[in-house]
Amino acid sequence: MNNTVSLLAAVIQIDSHNPTWMVQTMGRQWHTKDKLVDPLAEDYVAIATIDQKNMIPVDVTAPLNITINPRVVLAHNVWCRWAQIPAQLQLWQAVADLTDPVLKHFMTGVLSDSEIMGPFYKARASKSYHHKREGELFLHSVEVAINARQMAQQHNLPQRIQECAFVGGFLHDAGKLLMHYNLDNQDKKGVNGSHEAFNFLVLADHLDQLKSQDKALFAAISAILSPQLGNKKYYDYIEESLVRSADRLSAHNYELKHVFKNKPADQLHANANGGRTYRRIGEPQAAETPA
Repeated sequence: MNNTVSLLAAVIQIDSHNPTWMVQTMGRQWHTKDKLVDPLAEDYVAIATIDQKNMIPVDVTAPLNITINPRVVLAHNVWCRWAQIPAQLQLWQAVADLTDPVLKHFMTGVLSDSEIMGPFYKARASKSYHHKREGELFLHSVEVAINARQMAQQHNLPQRIQECAFVGGFLHDAGKLLMHYNLDNQDKKGVNGSHEAFNFLVLADHLDQLKSQDKALFAAISAILSPQLGNKKYYDYIEESLVRSADRLSAHNYELKHVFKNKPADQLHANANGGRTYRRIGEPQAAETPA
């Protein structure tokens, strides 16, 4: 049985003369002198492996390649639910690995925006379709981002395309933060309709900065965030194609798992909300023995 868990952590040097650091994660903090790999003199982000029985760190990774206020890390740990921790680590490690300075600056700004990220951890991706429980918009968005990037890698597309697909994949549903099912409707808040129209409202400040730094990246990200035209036969940007494919796969896979849950193995089709019917190939048929 694995008694350890990996968590996003802020590491802060508290004594430079007798080098000592404080590791903070999930509402806990520890002092250490010898459990760090290549520690920095300034505050940084790392992944801490915690012994769940004794609740002490047994390992702390080298600093992630991201410059961000440690308070942002602590805020993310407050918002993050235990079921979201693996996705949170995937997200932060992927952002740290971004090589394009403009995309990294853009994503660091989004991660630092509490008005976006606070609700992001809590929101649902839909009212009654896929990822419809609280907190599942975050899981869906990270899954789409990672899968879009992996598809780009499998096709040996340039690094910049891979990273743009990742960023667009994570933010493709940002407008859903304003949808009525994610806000307090007792006060008649929230909107109904196409969430893509609100992607630009949620991300306005960050997109303005992106546009001023790199118009080509801004155009590609904007294509991903824009409503999909029903009669369009192709996508202007391959990044958009990657994200929309990853989005459909994530939604379909979620529905498939839930619609066939507790169904007998030989049941090959099932109905979901909204009149959708899903089918599966089932287990292999036993071959008949020739007479």
